[in-house]
Amino acid sequence: MQGRNAVKADYLVLTVPLSSLTDEELDTFARLSIDGEFRKMYGYKGFLYDKVFVGDNGDRMLLQATGSRSNDMLAYINKRWAGLSVARIDLQVTVLVADADAIIRGIMPPKPYKSVRMLNLNERGSTIYIGSPKSRCRLRIYNKSAELGEDRINDMEKLRVELQLRDEYADRGLINMLAGTGEAFMRHYLAKMSDAYVVSVVEQAFANSNLLAMTEVSSLKSEDSRKEWLEHTVMPALFRLSVYDPGYFREFLDKLKALID
Repeated sequence: MQGRNAVKADYLVLTVPLSSLTDEELDTFARLSIDGEFRKMYGYKGFLYDKVFVGDNGDRMLLQATGSRSNDMLAYINKRWAGLSVARIDLQVTVLVADADAIIRGIMPPKPYKSVRMLNLNERGSTIYIGSPKSRCRLRIYNKSAELGEDRINDMEKLRVELQLRDEYADRGLINMLAGTGEAFMRHYLAKMSDAYVVSVVEQAFANSNLLAMTEVSSLKSEDSRKEWLEHTVMPALFRLSVYDPGYFREFLDKLKALID
């Protein structure tokens, strides 16, 4: 049974042998996507509905989910399934802070980790990647409010701290989420990959739930402002990302294509 997790899953890709699932579980997963559109993904055929893809290749079932639906899918997963394999899981905690960009500018990652910091010169919205794009464990910290085109709420904005995990690291991440120990798991990697200040910001949020942004509901800017933000902030940021981190840029485009198709 899941315990309390302030840490949430934000992206999930896993496979499991069809033979490991009961008839009831197969029916449950079929119902998740029955109203969706037919898709082929990674060699699997299935249906995509509400940011959840369920398909199979005749031998294994593939489950992919994005955004908050990834966290919803944890309730359907049995960690005792034989042959369960997690290709990727992203875990995030979103913290309310006074100045997300200032925190990002001040982060000093440990020297062993390859790091890239991306800053907007005349607009808000900064990101730092800690760890190689090919690494099985990578940390991304960014201004979530700027990414969403949101206004500040009570003079606060959202700082997103996100662990991108692959292969055996993803397996460990899933196990911890299912056990309700996502916070401890996040603490461990933050302590290794970031600095003491970031750790303290997240620890304060764990201790005080008022500092956690648990949902994406907020006061959005007008449609015209959002379009302007996309053109003048997102597009330049994507261009820089394609130069500094072409691997992740291609992954991002794949995610975007999956949502549009």
